[in-house]
Amino acid sequence: MGKREEYIVKLKPLISGSSYEELEEMLISNSNLPGPRGNLELAYAFGDCFEAEQDNDDALNLLWKWSIISEGATPSDTPKEFIPFCAIQALAALFKSVDSKKKSEIVQLFKAAASDPRWRIREAIAIGFQRIAEKDFGEVKEIFDKWIDQATLLEKRAMIAALAHPPVLNAKGNVQFCLQLTERILDDLIYPGKELRKREEFRVLRQGLEYAISVFVSKLPDQGFEFMKKWAMEDDPDIKKIIKSNLGKSRLTKTYGEQVNEVMTILTR
Repeated sequence: MGKREEYIVKLKPLISGSSYEELEEMLISNSNLPGPRGNLELAYAFGDCFEAEQDNDDALNLLWKWSIISEGATPSDTPKEFIPFCAIQALAALFKSVDSKKKSEIVQLFKAAASDPRWRIREAIAIGFQRIAEKDFGEVKEIFDKWIDQATLLEKRAMIAALAHPPVLNAKGNVQFCLQLTERILDDLIYPGKELRKREEFRVLRQGLEYAISVFVSKLPDQGFEFMKKWAMEDDPDIKKIIKSNLGKSRLTKTYGEQVNEVMTILTR
């Protein structure tokens, strides 16, 4: 039995028995925070357990309450930050089973949290969307199609990070959607002005793009490398940095050395 399964065994009776104070204490005491890596196995197990609580309104209300805990109440890299981190992922686990009104409310909560100042909360949103996409990629595609035109830099980062998830990229159409969405994001990044480039949100989005594109390209190399060739021709320092970073990822260099060199040649002209 792995750690995730062990945590499920411990969590289930607390959730089913509405022992929410004990549940909160378990999450906090096993959070691994402060530290560079929260207890992801526990967070995943927490979501797994709530996925089985489809008709438990008390559980849903608890997750909602925990998901919107503010930065002031749970500062970054403190054990209590693990509470909203887990709750957001559990809401994603429940997403498929709730009605359309609740789905809309969860999407609005995720949209707001995608721009949270706490990086771990923003990461929870990406993981949450990955969980939804594993069940139904079409749900995530529909949400992102509605977001993209008016999305903030951090909302765009959430979309890119969520989509760079190999388990949801086995269908060609899914990867094509990822490349199309990335194209729209890169279009908006060309010559955005010096002030925008100085913003932390711009840096965070750029960092997400610096690895995510390689994930998409590795899943659809013919179309993906043509995409990279096109963007390698752009005379923009941040676009060039994004493409160069992706070309250095082992998922591309180990298998597609010739194609990587072709794009690199264009990039360095």
